[in-house]
Amino acid sequence: MARFISDEAALRVAMASRNLPDIELVSLLGLLVQHLGEPLTEDKLAGLSPKAFRLMINSLSDVPTRKEVNEALATLTNSDVASVAAPEIIDVPPLLGPKLTVAVTSNQGEMINGHYGSCLRVLVYEVNASEHQLVDIRQVDAGLSGEARAEHMLTLLKGCQMLFTLSIGGPAAARVTRANIHPVKKPVPEEAEIALKSLSSVIAGNPPPWIRKLLGLTELMPTLAMEEE
Repeated sequence: MARFISDEAALRVAMASRNLPDIELVSLLGLLVQHLGEPLTEDKLAGLSPKAFRLMINSLSDVPTRKEVNEALATLTNSDVASVAAPEIIDVPPLLGPKLTVAVTSNQGEMINGHYGSCLRVLVYEVNASEHQLVDIRQVDAGLSGEARAEHMLTLLKGCQMLFTLSIGGPAAARVTRANIHPVKKPVPEEAEIALKSLSSVIAGNPPPWIRKLLGLTELMPTLAMEEE
């Protein structure tokens, strides 16, 4: 007979229950199995949406705080359940040359693994043609919801030109775009380093017009091959 929950999923649920002190582990497990079906696996938990998880939790008599719900969701959906801690910023001088300021919605380390509507924090990076560096960590006020959270998120993105996020709804994406920030959705969680190195390569080569505009360039940047000639 097949097991109704994998070992990896069991670990995630057990750790997530620590973020929900007023909800018994068996109740949380029952909700997840009812919503996601058997067998309950790590992949199913990773695909759990913030809206669906909140609806599940709100069906209980003891409803936790928004912060507790967000932290539990982060634990359930992260690729590594060991920690949801923020990374550390190293004191370094600003990057030289044309560069972009890029925001990343994150729940853990230097990962693009936070949904725009429920992430724990926003990481801010500088990115130029050869490297990137973390320059700021902006904590999300988990107690806000609705219009207040939407305005709060835009405040956290202030000064950024691009946004890498795991998912973002249409209305939120429109708000971000109107604030002159280009949103980029990632289909699956990804290390920030991978996306930012790719962006550096684009900057170093022949970036599209919208990136040249963000960089403040009026002409095509020379490719590396041309620079070597």
